Amino acid sequence: MQSRKIIIPAPSLSDQAFAAISDGIAKGELEPGARLKEAELARDFGISRGPLREAMNRLESHGLVERRTNLGVFITALTLADLDDLFTMREALEGQACGLAATRMAADDLRILAQMLARHESETASTGHYKQVSSDNDFHFFIIKHSGSQRLFRALCDELYLQIRMYRHRSSSKPGRSEAALAEHADIVRALETGERYKAEEAMRLHISNARENLLWTEMPAR
Repeated sequence: MQSRKIIIPAPSLSDQAFAAISDGIAKGELEPGARLKEAELARDFGISRGPLREAMNRLESHGLVERRTNLGVFITALTLADLDDLFTMREALEGQACGLAATRMAADDLRILAQMLARHESETASTGHYKQVSSDNDFHFFIIKHSGSQRLFRALCDELYLQIRMYRHRSSSKPGRSEAALAEHADIVRALETGERYKAEEAMRLHISNARENLLWTEMPAR
C-alpha cells in the first residue's frame, strides 16, 4: 500500500498578520491602549484589508484588541481587577495542569524541560531579563501541553495565555524578578521530577501567586 504524503498548509495572510500583531503585543512593541491603524498595518504587511480584518476579528475574539465606536481598534488595556481575576484563574488551572504533568511526563520530557530552563538561565544572565515570547520556547506552555488534558490546554493556552503575554514583559522589568522567577521555575522542575502531583501543583501555584503580586505591584499607579 502506497503511503500518502501529508501536506501541511502554509499560514494564510490572515494567520501571518495575527501572529505578527500578537507577537508585537507580547514583546511590548504595541502597548496596551495604543490605536491600531488598519490602513497602515495593511501597507506594512503588504496585504489587502480583507485578510487584515480577519486577523483583527481573531485578535478581538481573544481579547487582545477592542473596537471603539467611531474611534477604531485599540490594544486592550486590562485593569488591575482584570489582571487579578486573570491570575486567580491561572493559578487554579495551571496548578492543576502542573500536578497532572508530574504524573504523566516521561524522562525525556523532563530532560527537555531542564534544558529549556538552562537556556533561559543563560539568556537571563546575558540580558538581565527573563523573556519568553515564542510558545515553542515557553516553560509554562511546555508543562501545560504535557498535562495530557486538552481542555486545560485550550483554557490556558488560548485566550488566557495570549492575554498574559501582553503584560509578561512589563512584570519582568522589576529588579530581581527575573532571577526570582528562574529560581521558582527550578523549584517546579524539581517537584515535577519527584512525580508527586500535589508537590508539583503547590510549586506552580506559589510561582503564579508571586507573579501575580509582582505584576499588580508593577501596574499599580504611582502615588
